[in-house]
Amino acid sequence: MLHGGAAHSGWWDEVAPRLATTHQVVVSDLSGHGDSTHRTAYSAEAWGAEVAAVLEATTDRPAAIVGHSMGGLVAAAAAARSPQLVAALVLVDTRLPLRGLPVPTKPARLFGSDSEALDRFRLLPERTNADAQLLRRLARDGLLETPDGWRWKFDPAARRRFTNDGVQRDLGRVECPVAYMHGAKSDMGGPESRRQLEQWLGRPVAATVVPDAFHHVPLDQPAACAMAVRSLLGELEGESAP
Repeated sequence: MLHGGAAHSGWWDEVAPRLATTHQVVVSDLSGHGDSTHRTAYSAEAWGAEVAAVLEATTDRPAAIVGHSMGGLVAAAAAARSPQLVAALVLVDTRLPLRGLPVPTKPARLFGSDSEALDRFRLLPERTNADAQLLRRLARDGLLETPDGWRWKFDPAARRRFTNDGVQRDLGRVECPVAYMHGAKSDMGGPESRRQLEQWLGRPVAATVVPDAFHHVPLDQPAACAMAVRSLLGELEGESAP
């Protein structure tokens, strides 16, 4: 399970245990995020290689990858480059086509205290109905104290490292079954993104909509998100069977 940009593996904290009753579940922090280290440069290739390494270390058979937002792009990068490791993809509210170009790297913002940073924490996009305590915990888990002050663990240089041309090439090389899920109230993913996904894949995908969820589906409706993932994986397993 792959988190989105500027997030960390904690985005799946309320979803992974529900799926673990029927599946082996692995979550990880991509480089530049959470407790993973930073790189001098970030790319689809590097993140795809990280995911392949995690799969090789945790399972002896092809696995399904579930990626939220940017995590869906990373999932496609991994499937395109290591098809023997990937049995299926589920993209969760991944926006296609991408909007906006890579931005210049800005230094990490420093805060005078952890409480100041926590009070400034906002999701991007902001609209959500996630539990306030869950959001507070995610924010705290994303903080790091340094000699100069408190900052987010996320490396600003990891922002917007994908391009439409690159994502289109990766999706054109994906061989495994693919599904798409989005929040009913999302202002990022949605039917337009699903149609773009199908166009770049060159085939239809299984799809589902999670009611009363915005972009951050795993936070807004974790139980419904887990049920939808389980259902889609069942569909894709049948699709990939001989």
